[in-house]
Amino acid sequence: MVNNSTKMSKSNFHHYVPRFYLARFVDSNDRLWVFDKITDRVFKTTPNKIAGENRFYDVDDLRTIGADPQLLEKQLADIESEVYEITENWLYLLETKGAVKIPQINREIISLFLALQLWRTAEARIILVQFAKELQTVREFKKGYDPEKDARGLHTQFLWDEEAVDMVTKKIADCIWIFAKNDSGQSFYTSDNPALVKSFDNKQWLFGSDVFERGMYIVYPLSTKWILYCKDRQPWSKLTKFDGLVSPIGFTIDMVNHENSGQVGRSTRFVFSNSPDFGFAKGYLGDYPVHSDPDRKRFGQSQHEYDLPLEN
Repeated sequence: MVNNSTKMSKSNFHHYVPRFYLARFVDSNDRLWVFDKITDRVFKTTPNKIAGENRFYDVDDLRTIGADPQLLEKQLADIESEVYEITENWLYLLETKGAVKIPQINREIISLFLALQLWRTAEARIILVQFAKELQTVREFKKGYDPEKDARGLHTQFLWDEEAVDMVTKKIADCIWIFAKNDSGQSFYTSDNPALVKSFDNKQWLFGSDVFERGMYIVYPLSTKWILYCKDRQPWSKLTKFDGLVSPIGFTIDMVNHENSGQVGRSTRFVFSNSPDFGFAKGYLGDYPVHSDPDRKRFGQSQHEYDLPLEN
């Protein structure tokens, strides 16, 4: 098991999906199987070597004033250390007790982690850049500004927007949290963009900014066998009695693939599994090839084409 808790003074390869999390999706030889949906290639690696980029969170402006340019990376690592301990305990209790008691402080820590996970990825950076370009077309953004050249700065500014992050964190904390176990024989996938938002009618995967849409819920695979749902409290009020409990509904393979479709479609490039069999992922992209286009639009007039149709 990989633990993020040991911090290095400097790290060049910054993970936008934590190593401890990826380690929960490895095979019996501690290898993570990867499907590259852009090149249609399957390969194996380790959690240390994937789902990150060199200096992804470096803030160069801090260097110019003599401050640590890796401050954001270290802040994220601090949060990950706490989340690792909490979720390890969760998985133990879920397997042995079938329920988790979630103290308010733990709920707040995990909510902050999920809020950041929604927006800390390479996919989020692409979305922010495309959104800034859309604003420029209607003259609501800086004239002469190049969002692509300032992608890291734009992303950092967003992640350090304390008010925005706090609003999302509180929204998630107020949700009904339900765990579900997958005994179908088909593992949950995860990806380089693992925390997803689904519409109330189960028919669309939404953007991270849609956490305030009525009835939405967050879908976050915790491991190959466990998944966490955070459901908008008022529309899902009948499920309040299951808060912190395991859903009584058993997963079928179709239901697992229903969730896996989001990891395939909303990933930037890489889908992860404990098995080299990515038959479902390839079949899904055969039906919806737009999701394997690295230059696909996330915004614009044809946005409806990029929604992920899901079975009810």
